[in-house]
Amino acid sequence: MNQQAPDLPRFVQIIGRYRSLIGLVALLGALVGVLFAALNPPASSSQTLVVFTAPTCPAGGICGGPAFSPAFIAPTLLKQFPNGVQVKPVTGDVVSISVAAGTAARAELIANAAARSYIVDAGALPYMGEYASAQILQPATSAAAPTPLKQVVGDALLGAVLGALLGIIAALAGSQTIIDSPTLSRGLDVGAGGREAGQPTRYATTHLSLQQLAREDAQRRAASYRPLDG
Repeated sequence: MNQQAPDLPRFVQIIGRYRSLIGLVALLGALVGVLFAALNPPASSSQTLVVFTAPTCPAGGICGGPAFSPAFIAPTLLKQFPNGVQVKPVTGDVVSISVAAGTAARAELIANAAARSYIVDAGALPYMGEYASAQILQPATSAAAPTPLKQVVGDALLGAVLGALLGIIAALAGSQTIIDSPTLSRGLDVGAGGREAGQPTRYATTHLSLQQLAREDAQRRAASYRPLDG
């Protein structure tokens, strides 16, 4: 029998009735968040700045082409470092080479290697006997990744919230298929072997309505009181 106060909103009653289910799903969500954090550790990043110097343009000459564009080297560099490396223009002839890797030391190592490769590729661009050049403007610096503890806690909380929401949705969906009927008077209880008077009877929403059950019971009572023939 439902012991919750009748004036409480139905939503609150449902949550109270299925609080164990909701808590269990929230706990499972938190565990999934911890597992996800363990399998996806935070990545460190490193950045270096390189300045590009184009060949000297002779007086009266028409200068242009790859040897005068710092962005021309970027596709070649990305082929050499396809994973976690980005090349972006900063201002004028200065480009930024950023790297994301598992550790700060590895990120700095790859960033410095990419910068040296950029300098080599820039020196291979000829223009009328002259070559472009490049040099490191700012050595590679690393940014600290989020601490693993913060990531684990954040993913666990996110998983718990999502799990609780799923539990609430499941509870609401399950409550739509079962209703509590009002207490029936003696003689109207339905069930195998009968029920004691005053006990609530639970019906599925697909079963007969209470009015139909009462009508059938009245018909059975009338048939039992019919006088016997002869």
